[in-house]
Amino acid sequence: MPYENEHSCRLKPPNYKNYARKNCYKKHDGKCIDFIFGILGPDESELQAMRYPKDIWSEEDARAHCKENDGAFEAAKEKESIDNSVERRYLPIQEIRASKTDDGKMIIEGYPIVYEKYANIWGFKEIIRQGAATEALKRSDELVLWNHEVDQPMAARKNGTLEVREDDKGVFIRADVSKSVWGRDGYEAIENGIIDKMSFAFDIARGGDNWFWEEIDSIEFEIREIIKFQELYDYSPVSYPAYNDTEVVARSKALAMRNRTEPEASGKDNTAVLEVLKDARDNIKQRREVIKNGYKIINAEKG
Repeated sequence: MPYENEHSCRLKPPNYKNYARKNCYKKHDGKCIDFIFGILGPDESELQAMRYPKDIWSEEDARAHCKENDGAFEAAKEKESIDNSVERRYLPIQEIRASKTDDGKMIIEGYPIVYEKYANIWGFKEIIRQGAATEALKRSDELVLWNHEVDQPMAARKNGTLEVREDDKGVFIRADVSKSVWGRDGYEAIENGIIDKMSFAFDIARGGDNWFWEEIDSIEFEIREIIKFQELYDYSPVSYPAYNDTEVVARSKALAMRNRTEPEASGKDNTAVLEVLKDARDNIKQRREVIKNGYKIINAEKG
């Protein structure tokens, strides 16, 4: 998968359990090259890939250097290429927990993706079917980001600080966030209970979702059923649903509804929509109160 801020030169397949990254490990013509090492054992590693920061490396120069080293080159992607295809679930999905290990690692863990559980999304209900992430997890290279901000990474699968597994319940993550400043700051907010939810960013495979109506507790709801993700991009602790970011949220909503059958089914009970909107409104109020109380605690401690 191409990276947003750097060109990539793969020298060996990414078949290692753990990785180590050394930024500016070497220079070429005065320009830094970041090295990615695959860990073979306690005291053994080998160079797996090189990365060229795109703010100092042009695509042409990076490609030429990679070719000189017999690598497989991939240019950095444009930011818009992800934003235009990625859905983000800003409704908090599941609880996140924080703990410290005996050797000082700051661990966060939880289920950002939960199977077979209805969520209220934009006037309809959404359910993710068991196994929807199986194939995507084989090809994805996810990050843990703070509030979905791409410039605030907390952990990553590529360097072994993020472990991801799928089970019958959903997708479980365990991340060591002690290796980045955003991770350490975020851990404190999670540990203190100010932040206690996660969401995730993804896109859907072709034919990966279905739309239908279903009766739940004597009320007809429009259902979006997700059966297959194409890619998973990040898992993010979130302060509260980012409804203030109208551009991103509107795009996520449009993407979610792109395969929806038109026109809408007629004669359905509007009570369903009203219930969903009420739940969303109550959720926002609760999250605002949590954040407000968190700030009061922090300010009191500083005072």
